[in-house]
Amino acid sequence: MTDEIEIVEKTFGSVIEIEERIPVWRMPAAFGRDFSRIAGYIESQGAEVVGMPYGRYVDMDWEKEVNRGKLATFYAMLTKKWHFFVGMQTSKEMSAEDEFKSQVMVSHRYASTVHYGPYQECGKTYKALYDWTKSHGVLLQNQSIECYANDPNEVDKADIKTVIFIPLDE
Repeated sequence: MTDEIEIVEKTFGSVIEIEERIPVWRMPAAFGRDFSRIAGYIESQGAEVVGMPYGRYVDMDWEKEVNRGKLATFYAMLTKKWHFFVGMQTSKEMSAEDEFKSQVMVSHRYASTVHYGPYQECGKTYKALYDWTKSHGVLLQNQSIECYANDPNEVDKADIKTVIFIPLDE
């Protein structure tokens, strides 16, 4: 389910994002729509997509998220509106326009691991990552970035690869 957990230094650089606040059951459609729109916008501006597409989840309460029981998780799946950004790295710095938000994500230290398998099972990987950071005295910021290394429509569910980065609170 996970690779080893490590602390890494990473620079995402110039990115374009679309902000979302929706329940988890609406995420697959939103990601598909937003990735397509972002890629089109990047191309229309004479730039290229670099790196993996990602979701940047914000306003996370790690203690609450990783210790939620099955019933509470099911309830949250139906009712909680997740606050996140669908994004892609770009080959050059770009300006924001309409729903497209632009920023430069500078070098930062992250706790990182890889999740293999369906997105619905990422919670187990987040729990392992959270427990590891807690046991090593590492403080986390209230967000995470999931980089999607392959297309779930093109690989078996067991082969879906998600690289997880949680910024360190230093």
